[in-house]
Amino acid sequence: MKGFLLRIAIFFALLFVIDRVVGYTVSYMTKHSKGGYVGHHNYITDKTNEDILIFGSSRAIHHYNPQIITDSLGLSCYNCGQDGNGIVLFYGWWQLIKEHYKPKVIIYDVTTSFDLLKGEANNKYLGWLKESYDRDNISDLFKEVDQTEQYKMFSQMYRYNSKFLQITTDYIHPVFVVKNNGFLPMKGEIDTMRINKKKLKGLARKPQFDEEKLELLNKFIDETDGVRLIFVASPMWYGIPSDQMAPIRELCQQRQIPFFDYSNSPKYVHVNEYFKDGQHLNAKGADEFSRDLVKDIHSHHVLNQQEGDVH
Repeated sequence: MKGFLLRIAIFFALLFVIDRVVGYTVSYMTKHSKGGYVGHHNYITDKTNEDILIFGSSRAIHHYNPQIITDSLGLSCYNCGQDGNGIVLFYGWWQLIKEHYKPKVIIYDVTTSFDLLKGEANNKYLGWLKESYDRDNISDLFKEVDQTEQYKMFSQMYRYNSKFLQITTDYIHPVFVVKNNGFLPMKGEIDTMRINKKKLKGLARKPQFDEEKLELLNKFIDETDGVRLIFVASPMWYGIPSDQMAPIRELCQQRQIPFFDYSNSPKYVHVNEYFKDGQHLNAKGADEFSRDLVKDIHSHHVLNQQEGDVH
């Protein structure tokens, strides 16, 4: 019996050592990434110093051209968009960004599925925050989203298990290096024969809003005091039923935050030359939209308002 217990103890001790060695090795590769999405992530959380930051999903990273924004507004700009993510990630990233500075402006692109609507469990959006679990306020977010995550975080390997291949690639030889201040324009034009029919059906359903996401949006607004917030719904080929945007529209009215809604703009809806697919603008559409946005920011004197008039 003693020998059996000893073997069990040795087994778990080896597991612990392997977990720590692999975890710390991958942590080193993450921090020293040469590019790719991991390098993009590192820059956002620890090195940003631009006047304007763009937050939001893939519709942010592909829709906002920082150079056009900078040329028009005279303020430096970085696109912090991240595919498949919304307020859960960006609330967490804000906790990390504000450790080293506050930008003058945050433009937040609202995507209903990631920022407003019920869908998959919200712990799926914690992936890019796992490695930062020990930093200020991040563990509290994990507990708020999923109480079980705090126990999983004892494992260093768990913090990187879903991104091990990407981290290794971005450390050794990244497939791409994010240029253009974070902007990733999409080439090509939409093929209407490949329109997602499920997406169209989903847009027709009565929306069910996620209270946890809405609460995080409110907390995000509270914690960005002193930053000029601008919420935007960028164009979508499909258009978006107005009831799906109702919570963000009401929130911005209540909190006196500018909200520019292009989701049903006739200039863009069903205009093939501006889109790569049903949800994303192509490079031409992104440039045109970026010019339209800065025109509206100018015409509404958003950046000339006093800080208290914004939120």
